[in-house]
Parts: sequence; structure tokens; C-alpha cells
Amino acid sequence: MAQRIVRTDDLDESENAETVRFSVDGQDYEIDLAEANRQRFHASLEEFIGAARKVTPSAPSGRGRGQRQSTVPFRRQDIPQIREWAMGLSMDISRRGRIKKEIIEAYDAAHH
Repeated sequence: MAQRIVRTDDLDESENAETVRFSVDGQDYEIDLAEANRQRFHASLEEFIGAARKVTPSAPSGRGRGQRQSTVPFRRQDIPQIREWAMGLSMDISRRGRIKKEIIEAYDAAHH
């Protein structure tokens, strides 16, 4: 039997919500928002994001001599949301495995 998972908006309980992650004052948050509320969320932050500096992850401190730096690349936490978004738009994407760079870029453009 197939099951369908429907994510609902945390504000108005509308369907087809996607998780939005953000941080304020060092505290990480996430909220599920449908398209209209995602747009409201991003629009309300647009002025602040436009004036802000992007922060790049820094290397962990305290590595002593002989310790190797990890070669594991940064892993996005929103891969399930990207896959769900792409499938909803009938993009050519598999249920498992790597996601094409073009799809990730399209998702980022649509959500940031």
C-alpha cells in the first residue's frame, strides 16, 4: 500500500509546506511553510539579508599535529525537501542518490 506524506504549514495548516531553516542569535530554527507563507517569510527578511554578510564555515580549531582534516564534503540538510520540491515539479530526479547540481541551483533560486 502506498502512503503519501503531506507536510502542512505551521502557521495556517495549508498543505504542501516545505521546511525553512534559519538561525537567529546562534539559535537554529525550522518551520514548515507553504508557498505563500515562505514568500512572506523571505520578503520580511529581504532588507536584512541584503545588508548582511554571508558567513562561511570555518575549520574546527584544536587539531593537533598528525590529525587529518576530514575530506567529507559539506552535506546539505535540506536534501529531502529539494527532492520533494523537484518531484512536485515533475523534474527528472530519482527517489535516491545524488541530486543534479542544476536541480539544487533551481531550488536555491526559488527559495532564497
